Amino acid sequence: MQKLKNKRPERILILFALAIISMSVHVTKASVPADPAAKRADDRGKVFIVNAPIRDIAEFRKLVIQAARLKPYGEVQVNISALAGGGFHEVPEGNNFWHQYASYNATLFKFFPDPAIAPFIPADFVKRNREYLLARARILREYGINAEFWCNEPNFLPDAFFDRYPGLRGPRVDHPRRGNHPAFSLCMDLEQSRKMVAGMIEELLKNVPEIRTFVFKTNDAGSGICWSDWQYSGPNGPSHCRGISMGRRVASLMELFNEGAKKTGNELTIYLAESMFSDEEMTDILKYLPANCHALGTDSDNSISIGSNISGYYPVRGLLDPVDLLRKIDQMKDDRYKTVFINFKSYYDRGYELMPVIEKVIDLITDNMGQPAVEREIARMLQVEDLCRKWAGDRESKKLFDAIMLLEDAKKYKNSAVGNVTGIYWGVSTRHINRPLVFAPQLLTREEEAYFLPYVFNPSTEEARMDYTDIHGSHNSVPSGVIPRYVSMIVRAAGLMEGIGKDIPESMFIQTWARALRLHAGIMRSAGNFAEAQAIRDRNADKLSRPPHRPGKEPTWDGDPDLQAFNTVMRDELDNAGELIELLSGGGTDILCHASDPAQEDTFLLGPGLIRQLKLKQKIMLAHWTDIEGYLATPFK
Repeated sequence: MQKLKNKRPERILILFALAIISMSVHVTKASVPADPAAKRADDRGKVFIVNAPIRDIAEFRKLVIQAARLKPYGEVQVNISALAGGGFHEVPEGNNFWHQYASYNATLFKFFPDPAIAPFIPADFVKRNREYLLARARILREYGINAEFWCNEPNFLPDAFFDRYPGLRGPRVDHPRRGNHPAFSLCMDLEQSRKMVAGMIEELLKNVPEIRTFVFKTNDAGSGICWSDWQYSGPNGPSHCRGISMGRRVASLMELFNEGAKKTGNELTIYLAESMFSDEEMTDILKYLPANCHALGTDSDNSISIGSNISGYYPVRGLLDPVDLLRKIDQMKDDRYKTVFINFKSYYDRGYELMPVIEKVIDLITDNMGQPAVEREIARMLQVEDLCRKWAGDRESKKLFDAIMLLEDAKKYKNSAVGNVTGIYWGVSTRHINRPLVFAPQLLTREEEAYFLPYVFNPSTEEARMDYTDIHGSHNSVPSGVIPRYVSMIVRAAGLMEGIGKDIPESMFIQTWARALRLHAGIMRSAGNFAEAQAIRDRNADKLSRPPHRPGKEPTWDGDPDLQAFNTVMRDELDNAGELIELLSGGGTDILCHASDPAQEDTFLLGPGLIRQLKLKQKIMLAHWTDIEGYLATPFK
């Protein structure tokens, strides 16, 4: 402590320089003009809404205990709409990965289906979801906490339903490039559809009257509204409702939700989650917003979102961004923010954050709620420095501070240089993490492909096999060298944390953080290797289109330069797989989001046998190590 105090002026100068480089990034609202009438007052004071799609009731209780710590600062709600498990019955056979975006989506009919819908949804699936919903509601009552219901509406329904009720068919909502089977939702401009939805809301609130906030997403990942400009297959729907404006259409849907709620004596605060609407449509939506209804990300929005980094770093858990958290905690003190969404959920509800990270986020909120907001970035850095002393002790705090600052630099570099390379889309849904990196993937046997290829997100098996950087329909590229540079920054930060002594207040938390960083680095390293490998394959597409053959007999010192380049990438990926095996074997498995049952593995969720699969990846790569030599000339010295 004394050593840090003696160097305080120097530290302030360093922090000032960092502050200039790292100016605060503020949350920006969508630049959509809003009618003044769209701004609604909310008289409930500040509301904290905690969301983590936990599927274990004991773990859910731990979440509620953490959320209850926020009660001195306002009303607390916890989301209870996560399904008990995936709805795999919704996914048609034949590479229909688009349906897997939605297979964990909460929607009203998965809990309390209307009698007309119920025969077309597996009864045991509904029963499990309902029982788990009610079990969570009982825990909330124990702790005097209210509930949020986050869902996708109107969600697509089974083909058999529309075979029985063809007149209720609304828009096609699937993505034509991401599946091979169309999906349709209800037309919400029909009286019969409206009665069904109002009845399901009523039934939901009869069973869980604690629900105070209703958030729905539409026009994406399984749901959609008739004639919206941004439907993936283009504006579509039945002709009878084509002339209704989007503002009136969305307002009518919001009013319908509250109509069902009022029948139980309740009234909901409703949020339209950030959804797929054109600027013109959003302008119209804001114009007609009913009272106590908001559109997230617009001028009507009275909320702010904070939480952990699980969505950005999925499938890795255990990562924290204290600088951003402290910044957002100061922002949420502003009286204009009535609702604080505290998110610990991954995309598509496949995973949630580690409980120690959830506890740390709640710690930061409760420790800082009573403090005045920090306006200057240099003061924020001093906050971080104090936090490092609290977690790592006086002697080791500088190492932790330096690691956090290095992570800030890495975050800025990734945002500016690396682009949209993410763990969920590259590492998991394209299976870079466990698929073999080889020059000629068409030479793999069906047995060698069986453990990974069925999970690669692609409506075409051949494209899934042959294009390493086909990410959900688009062929991607990454500038050479940018991902290795990012990975090196992450690894250096992990090394600093690993160098912190064990006799500190938060040793286990920091060591888990370091291991999570190394896992994230390994997944990103795979993405970089596959991007580089595909770039080499693209340059040699003509050679790859021919049968394998022996090289010529002319002497060559280096051989084909792309052979050397590919072998370097292939070797790095082999070594990376080995390092991931070591990390996972040393306790890293619980840090990764993964299914506990092999039957639950899907394109967005890894299976439980990842270590075995990584070893198989290495074995297959070595078995096909020389395949490249049938296409590119080797050295002949």
